[in-house]
Amino acid sequence: MLDESITRYDDMLGLLGLDTFTYTVTIPETGVLTVEDAVRRIGGDPAVLYGGGQSEGGRALHLYQVGSGIVTLDWANPGDDRKQVTDRLAGDGFRHWYLSFDIEGNTVMYACYGQAEGWLEHPESGWIPFTDWTDQLGPLGAYTEFLLTAYGSEEAEAQVDITVACLAVIEAESSVRLDEALIDRPYSLLPDSGF
Repeated sequence: MLDESITRYDDMLGLLGLDTFTYTVTIPETGVLTVEDAVRRIGGDPAVLYGGGQSEGGRALHLYQVGSGIVTLDWANPGDDRKQVTDRLAGDGFRHWYLSFDIEGNTVMYACYGQAEGWLEHPESGWIPFTDWTDQLGPLGAYTEFLLTAYGSEEAEAQVDITVACLAVIEAESSVRLDEALIDRPYSLLPDSGF
C-alpha cells in the first residue's frame, strides 16, 4: 500500500512543481468536524469565510470538507505562526496531522492523537541532545522502518523523498488522499484576519 502511495505522491509533487506547501488533516473520533466548527476551534469567525475562487487577497487558509474531517492547505509555507493556528484543531477526540516543506528542503510532520504527540523534522533537528529522531515519532512509531528509507546515511542515499514518505504515512493513517480530486473540490477560504 505504501509503495503505491509513494509512486502516486512522487508523480503528483513532480507535476505540481511546488517549492513549498503546508497540509493538515483533522478527523474527529466521532461525529463530523465541519468547516465552520474547525474555524471556531482555531479561534476564527465562520462569518468571514468565503468561497474558493473568489479574490483571495493575502494568505487565506484553504479549508476542505473531506468526509467527517477537515483538510487545510496553504500553497506557501506560512511558518510557525500558521502551525500554531492549525494545531488548535488537534486535541482530545481528534486525530490531527500536519505536514510542511519549504524551498530550503526542510520538512516537518506532526501528529496528535488526542494527547499522544509525535513529530519528524528533516533534516533531523539537533535541539534535543542525545535523542534519536525516531524516539520523537510517538503515535507514528509503527512507520519507523519505512521513514528510515527517507533518510540518507554515509553509506547510502535516501530511497524515498521525505515529503512523499510523510504524505504516504498521513494517507495510511487518515485514509485521506491528497490528490487532484481533493484539490479541485469546492473549498472555503479563511482570510488571515479571520483568526
